[in-house]
Amino acid sequence: MLQKKINKYYFTFFILFHTGLSQDHFPVSIIPLSAVRENHDFSPDLIASHINQLVFVDKKNHAIGIYSNDSLRIVGGYGSSEYSFMDPVDVVIDNLDIMILDESAGRVSKFDLNLNFVQLYNLKSNYPIYSKLFDIDSRRNIYFYSPEDDILYRRNNNTQKSVKFIDYNLNSTSYCVSDIFINTVDEIGVLFDCVGELHTYSRSGRLHRKYKTDLKKPVKIFFLNDDWAVINSNADIEFLNGTVSSLSIDKEVLVDAYLDQNRLLILTKTNIYIFDSSIISK
Repeated sequence: MLQKKINKYYFTFFILFHTGLSQDHFPVSIIPLSAVRENHDFSPDLIASHINQLVFVDKKNHAIGIYSNDSLRIVGGYGSSEYSFMDPVDVVIDNLDIMILDESAGRVSKFDLNLNFVQLYNLKSNYPIYSKLFDIDSRRNIYFYSPEDDILYRRNNNTQKSVKFIDYNLNSTSYCVSDIFINTVDEIGVLFDCVGELHTYSRSGRLHRKYKTDLKKPVKIFFLNDDWAVINSNADIEFLNGTVSSLSIDKEVLVDAYLDQNRLLILTKTNIYIFDSSIISK
């Protein structure tokens, strides 16, 4: 099982202490990607997780994979069929469903945790919308950002219609949205990496706060231990109360990160670092 694999590649504090004295937080386990890939031609760019199952997206090969019970299963390939993708760019696990955003196809594909196809959601209003980022709230409304339009849209789960939620063309400042995260009470965080800002909104779209981050090259946002947090490519993490600490990833570069309950997963080119997020202090 995956837990056995995690235990097999568990790094003790003693080892980590000698490989990263300057770091503040150490992973509870590290899984080499070589153990996940085995003999597959699979190079994941995105990661998601649910309990003991890891989900990956390989953008180059237009494929998704699920790693469970020490085995990797892959579906996909280039195309427009139910099990293929044009341009997969983001992944979320929602209510035991794997949701894959396909930018060029302008849609979200839903699979179950056995990689069985379930449903397609087209993202369009009066015309197709091509999005790079998305997330889902507790009512299963889909929020997705179109860099071409500079608009954050919301697709209503009941009406299946997409409408403008926040139009950044109305702002005097030019923004560049790099991540979206929705917390458990449906507050929406939007990260603008070019200006180093995190904006938070209510479910109605009302602006709550604007935070300025001191981190260089912020790439992901989370709502962690009752506070908004930003993480950069070096796996430095900043809570918006000003506290900054580091996650030890052996000087690798963060490729993607995913928060699964009390586990924070960091994907690099060679490893998956798993942290106990409940003890990452503010």
